[in-house]
Amino acid sequence: MIVDILLSTYNSEAFLEELVESIYLQSYSNWRFIIRDDCSSDNTLNILYKYKSDHPERFHIIDNNGINLGPKRSFQKLLEHSTSNYMMFCDHDDYWLPHKIEDALSKIREIETRMPNQAALVFTDLILTDHNLKIIHNSFWNYSKINPANIQNVYKLAINNPVVGCTVMINKRAKLLALPIPDEAIMHDWWTALKVAESGIIDYIEKPGILYRLHNSNEIGTTKVNLTYLLNRLLGISKTIRQNRDAYEMLKALNKKYSFFKMMGYKAIISVSKIL
Repeated sequence: MIVDILLSTYNSEAFLEELVESIYLQSYSNWRFIIRDDCSSDNTLNILYKYKSDHPERFHIIDNNGINLGPKRSFQKLLEHSTSNYMMFCDHDDYWLPHKIEDALSKIREIETRMPNQAALVFTDLILTDHNLKIIHNSFWNYSKINPANIQNVYKLAINNPVVGCTVMINKRAKLLALPIPDEAIMHDWWTALKVAESGIIDYIEKPGILYRLHNSNEIGTTKVNLTYLLNRLLGISKTIRQNRDAYEMLKALNKKYSFFKMMGYKAIISVSKIL
């Protein structure tokens, strides 16, 4: 059973070979890359086409037509091109632990056995590292004070999201549920998680499946929660208001109706729990 690994690259030469190496070391070997480069200006495409030349059955590169789409729309294109029953989102600067595909596939098939014909999504915790893969913290969820059980409540998932895209596996029904991705969606992975939480089955594996580099370009969602962080959030009240508005707009794009005031009530509860 082939698992499609969906990879959107952009100026990815620094870490791309390490990523591919980690996937070649997976305990589950029946995988293939579906790749779209988002108009890189470095050596990324040369690296990708070298891999494709050496392993044409493993690497499928989508023509980008010279258009930079940004990650949300680039991953939408990847989802549209995938033909597998199972797909995983992949970031260019991570390092996959050897059991990542096997564990996710086992979990999602377990869900399908219990609840057939359902859209399903599984995700894992991740290990935070520095630029050189030196471990900073063994749990993203603990580091950021995010509760993975938030997936049981769409409001909580909209304001305190534990689902990091590069830890996700979805089945084909989840893909069909997520597409097309609306303009209101903040990111492809968050939107997919919300759609599945609303209408399908979403679950998680507590064991981390990935080494996740923290650096300037990917620190969104991985900020350590402390007093300084909270003071900065108070000073950045306009940013907070904008984030709340964007989260609610994303909720409004779902099938069911959601209350802004109820969302803010959950946000207040979660914010207090982070301080305590």
